[in-house]
Amino acid sequence: MGLVITSQKESPIEEDLKIKFNDAFLLICNEEQIKQCSINVRIMDDKEMQELNKKFRGKDASTNVLSFTNEDISKPITGNLGDIAISYEFVKNESEELDVDFDDHMIHMLIHGVYHILGFDHESNTMAEVMENKETKLLEKLNIRNPY
Repeated sequence: MGLVITSQKESPIEEDLKIKFNDAFLLICNEEQIKQCSINVRIMDDKEMQELNKKFRGKDASTNVLSFTNEDISKPITGNLGDIAISYEFVKNESEELDVDFDDHMIHMLIHGVYHILGFDHESNTMAEVMENKETKLLEKLNIRNPY
């Protein structure tokens, strides 16, 4: 159980943040009672994120996080729930604009992405509220202030 984290040379992730990512992921797994699972996380630049966003969502712009649920027949065997893409540049700029700690914002994006993989979204106000409540509960346990 865990995260497989990769990043571009231009978007380096410090070891300390990788540890925080893994702690957050383990907390989600405990909270949601998920056993024996993994998620791939790719940290990238805005250019790569824009390409993904255009290809999979038809939006020709970068974004902070994208999630891709594993629909492969091997999922029950591998335990791989899916993939999360996070734009280092986008989150860095966003954290500065919002005046929040970069690592805290990255962790929020990871948590947000995991909940998308678990089937939550913000398409309706009701589901958005459920998802935000789950996120803020976890962030509080990690001593990260409510981003909403």
